[in-house]
Amino acid sequence: MKSTAKLLSIMLLVFSINKCQAQSINGTFYVFNTDWTPAKSFDNCTYFMQQIMISDSEYVCRYYNKVGPMMKQESYKDAALTIPNGFFCWYNTKGKIDSSGWVRNFKKNDKWDYFMGDSVNATYYDEYDNGKYLERKSYATTSDSLEKDSTQTEAIFGKGVKDWSKYIQHNLKVPNRLASNFKAGTYKVTVCFTINKVGKIINPYLKQSVEWSADESVFDLLSNSPDWKPAIQKGQPVYFRQQENISMNLN
Repeated sequence: MKSTAKLLSIMLLVFSINKCQAQSINGTFYVFNTDWTPAKSFDNCTYFMQQIMISDSEYVCRYYNKVGPMMKQESYKDAALTIPNGFFCWYNTKGKIDSSGWVRNFKKNDKWDYFMGDSVNATYYDEYDNGKYLERKSYATTSDSLEKDSTQTEAIFGKGVKDWSKYIQHNLKVPNRLASNFKAGTYKVTVCFTINKVGKIINPYLKQSVEWSADESVFDLLSNSPDWKPAIQKGQPVYFRQQENISMNLN
């Protein structure tokens, strides 16, 4: 696997330039030329970035090809995008996740996953503690601590899987931009998210990106979702990680 992950000092380079921006109900958009200099307009750009304010201390940036899958997602503590903090992920040219992990105030922290080939299942991960590398482990010989065990009940939407499927069916929108730029067929977005202890969806990210408008429809679907019933372990609510394949059909 040739990883697309870069050192944080390299990732920050793009923010040292002046940026062209446009406001949107879904955040602020910045457009770039092939060499990452500011483009004059979206029509003339090669790449663009969508900056979303999650809270006063959380800003998520998603980079895209003008028409095509996501390239990377970054998180920052400040609106000026100078303090990397939160979840980062990179994608290959097909839009499949290549590597991902957590940053705390510039420093790698916790688990960093790496994916082989076109699989959306991580092959191995590195563990960090506030920037200090600890060890590398293979998923073939370890288990994820967030996976359920014999004492855990999964998070549930409504009365179960059928209710969640109905919610997706009734609320997922196939965007015009996808239909205008892609031929007939089925396009799948693979999204991961965490259901917290009070049943709210947090920290969504993609393992398979299609293109911006399709991805955005999935993110909107999650942000507008009613609360889930949280997972329970040993009688107490716990965080629960969920992965979904959401398909869009173009006739």
